Amino acid sequence: MLVGLGILLVGIPVTISEAGAAPNQSVSALRSEARSHSATPYPLPAPAVDPPPCAKVPVGPPAPPLPPPAVPESSIPIVASPGPRHVSLAALKGKGIWITVFPGDPLNVASVVETARHAGLDALYVRTGSSIDRFYGGRLLAKLVPLAHRYGIAVIAWDFPTLSDPAVDAVRAADAFRYGADAFSPDIEEKPEGTYLTARRVDYYLSLVRKDAGSKPVLATVPRPTSLSLTVYPYAAEAPFVDAFAPMVYWSCTEPGAAVAVAIEVLRPLRPVVPIGQDYDMASEGGPAGLPSGSEVWRFVDVAHGDGAIGVGLYDLESGGAVQLAALTDYPW
Repeated sequence: MLVGLGILLVGIPVTISEAGAAPNQSVSALRSEARSHSATPYPLPAPAVDPPPCAKVPVGPPAPPLPPPAVPESSIPIVASPGPRHVSLAALKGKGIWITVFPGDPLNVASVVETARHAGLDALYVRTGSSIDRFYGGRLLAKLVPLAHRYGIAVIAWDFPTLSDPAVDAVRAADAFRYGADAFSPDIEEKPEGTYLTARRVDYYLSLVRKDAGSKPVLATVPRPTSLSLTVYPYAAEAPFVDAFAPMVYWSCTEPGAAVAVAIEVLRPLRPVVPIGQDYDMASEGGPAGLPSGSEVWRFVDVAHGDGAIGVGLYDLESGGAVQLAALTDYPW
């Protein structure tokens, strides 16, 4: 999830405040713009959609090895698999949008909530920290949570832990809950993204997050299951410590329905699934140039719904556009 800010709310002086100027583009304007791109509604059930051809990106040198972690592997406590627990997953159900805010990036809270409210969204997923940036989401959550709750919208904090020091990483989850987050979603990436990924580190980290979560859900953001990731990523090790999985189903050149169907098939036997769909331009990563079409988003959401996902999200609000938001808005979840 290493994508920056930049499209939907660009052009307005945004501030972290409950009151503020009206959104730069009203949702009705966004939806009108989307309708101008397509004269007919998307069909149900959604037919398969073939994405455009992939862009050709030169293969660069392999990433250098990670430096030694702050805490050696041998010093990480070995934790036993926890017993079952029963928490409400209401905050994770329905349709949501992901928001990427880095330290120092202002955000117009009123604009975001207005967009979500008129789009009929159930959840906002907002970045609040990372191992590099530490926790910086307190002021944002303090403004966003009560305003979102006013309209029945849940706020899920997300964070990027490298697991170099799992105990320090877990403190940020406690901070997010302290500021009122309805759930917490650590973005547990693979080694090329800078994560010290071992089952031992993941389990210890998630055991601490789970403890601090209390009665609120922990949603693990994980890579989309593929033949390669299934050989190296510890999905099964994570499962006992989390309440749901949020696979990053950025389909790129893959048929979106097929991509999300595989993710749900693999992960649903382990935990409920809340897949995240692509809402940004993947050309720099070797995907098709430009944003995915509205029919691609519609197909992703429809297959996710039909295959038993409890909710869906799109990543992310800043990078997406009118057509993509309209497809998410109009889908009758």
